[in-house]
Amino acid sequence: MPQSAVIVFAMLCLAAAPGGDEWKYDVVHLKSGETLSGLLVEQDAKHVYLRKIVRKPGAPTLIFSADLKRTDVDHVDLLDGADHDQLVQRIHDLIRQREALAAQLKRLDPDASKGQLASEDELTLKPAPWPADPKVKALVYESTEFRLVSDAWPEVVQLAAVNLEQVYAAFAHMLPPRVAAPAPTTILLAQSLADYKALVAQQGRNLFNPAYFDPTKNQIVCASDIGRLSDALERVRRDAEKALADLKSKEKDLSQAFGGRVPADQMAPILEGRRRIKAIQGQNEEAFVNARRRLLRRLYHEAFHAYLSNCVYTPADGEAPRWLNEGLAQIFETAVYEVGELRVGHADRDRLDAVHAALAKGTLLPTADLLRADYKQFQVAHSTDRESSDQYYLASWALAFDLAFHRKLLGTKALDDYVHALKRGSDRLDAFRELVGEPLTDFEKEHLEFLKHLRSD
Repeated sequence: MPQSAVIVFAMLCLAAAPGGDEWKYDVVHLKSGETLSGLLVEQDAKHVYLRKIVRKPGAPTLIFSADLKRTDVDHVDLLDGADHDQLVQRIHDLIRQREALAAQLKRLDPDASKGQLASEDELTLKPAPWPADPKVKALVYESTEFRLVSDAWPEVVQLAAVNLEQVYAAFAHMLPPRVAAPAPTTILLAQSLADYKALVAQQGRNLFNPAYFDPTKNQIVCASDIGRLSDALERVRRDAEKALADLKSKEKDLSQAFGGRVPADQMAPILEGRRRIKAIQGQNEEAFVNARRRLLRRLYHEAFHAYLSNCVYTPADGEAPRWLNEGLAQIFETAVYEVGELRVGHADRDRLDAVHAALAKGTLLPTADLLRADYKQFQVAHSTDRESSDQYYLASWALAFDLAFHRKLLGTKALDDYVHALKRGSDRLDAFRELVGEPLTDFEKEHLEFLKHLRSD
C-alpha cells in the first residue's frame, strides 16, 4: 500500500531519545549514524520494523511505527531474553491502561475514578483556574509545545494530552521546526459548548465553528461534545441496567411457573426487550466514539495551524499559503490513534470518495485556481458560501496529500523556497512550477492520475 503507508518517525525533534530512564530498548543503528530505540517487531531481507518509543519526564510515553529499509540499517543491538520480555510487557501494560481509560470514558460515569494514568505514562495534571470563570476548577498540562487548560473531566484532559503529544511529534517529523525555541501554544479545552461560547464571547468573538486558532494570541479554543453527552448517556445506561434486571426477574418467574420450559410466545417479549436494549447500548457506544473522534479532529486540525505558524513558516519569514495550511491540517485531523500508536498517511475515505466523485464529474477545482485562492475562498460567512468553500478544502486536501506522500516534498528546501518566494511577491503559479519542477499542465495530468488510483487502504 505505497500511497497509504504509515509514516516512519525516524527523528523526533521535540523529544529526547529514549534511554534516560529505567527502560531498556532494542537499538537500530542506521548507516547515517543515527540510532533509533524501541522494540524490534520484525526484520527481513528488505525491512526492519521497529516500535520506536519516546519517554519524557512528566509526559505520556509515545510509541511510533517505524518501517525502515534494510539498506539504511547498519546493525541492530537486541535485548537479551529477560529484558526483551520486560519491554514487551511494559508496552502491553501501557496499551491496556490506555484502553481502560477509553473504556472508562465510554461509560461516561461521573462516579468513576478520577482516571489517573498509570505510572508508565507519568502524565502530570495540575489544578488551575478556568479562564472564563476563575471560580471554576480546571486542570493544566504543560508540554514543550503546548499548554493545555481544561475544565473537562480528568479522563478527557488525559485523552487530549496523550493524543496532542503524539500528533505534535508527527508534525515535527513531517515538517521539522525552523524556529529554535517557539512559545508553547495555549489550548483551552471547554467541557461543553456552553463553556466554549462563554470563552468566545469573553474574547469578543461570535463563531459558529466549535474550534479556532488565534495566531495573535497563539491560542486554540476548542469545545468538547463529551461533557454534553455525559448526563444523558449515563441516565440511559442506568435505565438499561434496570430494564435488563427486570427482564431477568420476569424470565425467572416464567421459568418457575412453567417448570423450566417457557413457551416461545411467553419468551418472545423478553428476547425482544433485550434486543432493543442491546441496540440502545450500541447507539451509546457509537455516540461516544463519534464524540471522541470529533474532539480529536478539532484538536489536531487547529494544533497544526498553530504549529505551522509558530514553528515552521512564521508570519515574519513567510506564511504558508492557505491551501497548503488547510490541506495539511485536514490530513492530520484524520490521524488514527490505536493500540497506543498514531498512524498518519492514510487517505481519508470520505474525502477520497468526494475526490473520486468530483473527478468523475469533472468538477475538481483546477490546481491553478487553488493556487490563486486567498483566505476568503475558504471562509463561510453565509450558507451559500458552503459549496464553494468545500470545493477549495477538498482540492487543498488532495494537493497536499500528493505533495506529502507521493512527491515527498514536506520538510524539503524546495518547499521552503516556495513559501519564501510567495513572501517576496513572486507569481503564485511560477513559484509552484519551480516547486514541482515541471510545467503546471504536466503536473495537473500527473496529479489527477495519482488521485484516480489512490485508495484509502
